[in-house]
Amino acid sequence: MSTIQIGRIIAIHRKEKGITQEELANHLGVSKPAVSKWESGQSYPDILLLPELASYFDITIDHLIGYEPQMTKEDVRKLYHRLAKDFAEKPFTQVYEECEGYLKKYFSCWELQYRMGLLLINHSSLAGSQEAAINIMERVLKLYQRIEKSCDEVIMVKMALKMQSLCHLMLQQPLEAIDILEDIQELYMPAESMLVKAYQMKGDQQKALEHLQGYTYMNLVTMLGAATDYLAMYAGQPEKMKFYYDLFLDLGRLFEVEELHSVMLIQIHLSAAMIYISQGNKEEALEALEKYTELLLKSNHGEFSLHGNRIFDMVDQYLVNVIEETEMPRNSEVVWNDLINIILNNPMFEALEKEERFIRMKKQVEHYGK
Repeated sequence: MSTIQIGRIIAIHRKEKGITQEELANHLGVSKPAVSKWESGQSYPDILLLPELASYFDITIDHLIGYEPQMTKEDVRKLYHRLAKDFAEKPFTQVYEECEGYLKKYFSCWELQYRMGLLLINHSSLAGSQEAAINIMERVLKLYQRIEKSCDEVIMVKMALKMQSLCHLMLQQPLEAIDILEDIQELYMPAESMLVKAYQMKGDQQKALEHLQGYTYMNLVTMLGAATDYLAMYAGQPEKMKFYYDLFLDLGRLFEVEELHSVMLIQIHLSAAMIYISQGNKEEALEALEKYTELLLKSNHGEFSLHGNRIFDMVDQYLVNVIEETEMPRNSEVVWNDLINIILNNPMFEALEKEERFIRMKKQVEHYGK
């Protein structure tokens, strides 16, 4: 993440070339004090001198001015997590403006552009109002549309298309999302299972197990992620809805998901509670919310990082090597605050406000949320 530093670079290359400031000045037809001011950062060379300077030192103009239009993936990753932390601790507007600064500075760094869009999506709820969140989502949509049109990396273009569809869904534009997603449907080919077999044939049991656990883990995450959609689809069929609610909870117990990533179960309980409320079933809603609250309070103020358990005892290395991002896309503190706020301020649960069990839950959450 360098800045323009032409003076320092001129000094470095002049010394490498073994010439004095006066000799460089004579070559360029300028005064020695002018070169001295460039190297001390008091002024910059005239723009018309840049090609001559770059040619003299046998470097590019970008190298000469110390400007790098790209950031490494590692720099982008560090920046992403630093800004996610800032969103949890600093005023939203301040961090948002910093994000916009990076988007402008690294306009053609597609990794940075993609990650900044993801960061803004995950923190748009902190913008202060629904209108502000919508404006951010529209801004991000345009960002991903630009990536799609301008980037020449096939994988990045596909990722940008999928993120466009997510933006459309969040903007309540299902038809636009369908148009995109139907065009990019892909034949599912389990490359990971073939990779497991390849490592087995090679005799690398360690790698084979890492990938076996890794892709099983990710399939489990996908299945549990579908739970809220199943519950919503069967909201009008109470018996069927309860069947799937119990089914996904049994799946979670089978793989000890509470020890893996409790947010997956938390979201299932929340979805069930909201559906039970819509059905007028207060008792079932309270029971689901009690499970939600219990898991939330066990999470130790947002310990939501992806990791393994005794079943997936080799998955941590897989997450590091293959997925790279073992942390939540949002800062855990932000996730924690959102989950706390659901109990304290969700209008869906107004019908429970006088229920003793719900009052007790709110007091617990208020106490642990401090």
